[in-house]
Amino acid sequence: MDFFHLFGDNQILNATAGFFIFALAASLVGVGLYACGLFRDVRQQTSKAKQLGRMLSILAGLTLVMSGFGKLIGLEPMVLKFTHMGLVHLFKFVGFSEVVFGTMILIPSTFRLGFLFGTALLAGAITSHLPIHSDGAAWAIPSGSVITLLWAGAFFYDTEVFPTWLTNAPWMNRLLGKYKVA
Repeated sequence: MDFFHLFGDNQILNATAGFFIFALAASLVGVGLYACGLFRDVRQQTSKAKQLGRMLSILAGLTLVMSGFGKLIGLEPMVLKFTHMGLVHLFKFVGFSEVVFGTMILIPSTFRLGFLFGTALLAGAITSHLPIHSDGAAWAIPSGSVITLLWAGAFFYDTEVFPTWLTNAPWMNRLLGKYKVA
């Protein structure tokens, strides 16, 4: 039994558990890397919101990297899902792309490009899982969770990836701590 089948035939619980196990593993790897000083830029952020955003982005990037390594080493449930979708010929390419885009998200100087490519990759994963019989929505949960982490992280860490009409709204300035009372 592997962690993709903890709950038997319940696809929703299996997909959710799979995401949380990948996120937990990515968090543990991230804590180790943070302790070694790899993510010094988190401590240098000017506000708590930016620190939170950077940490969420790091979690999303590490989750993408870990998922990509799972595909590169050929975890059986991932291979079966790609085979079921008829996309097994793209399996290693998707894994390599996840590793590259996740790494780009982790590096502050390439964060914006990694955000763009990571969003496209995750949106493609969500749309490819949805039409697959009845368990499609369950297998879209992990990709949906990672894209949510990525967007939330980008929202607080680097608001310039979003249009200014959204990020310069008065309620947004209050939320981000830029609102100054006269």
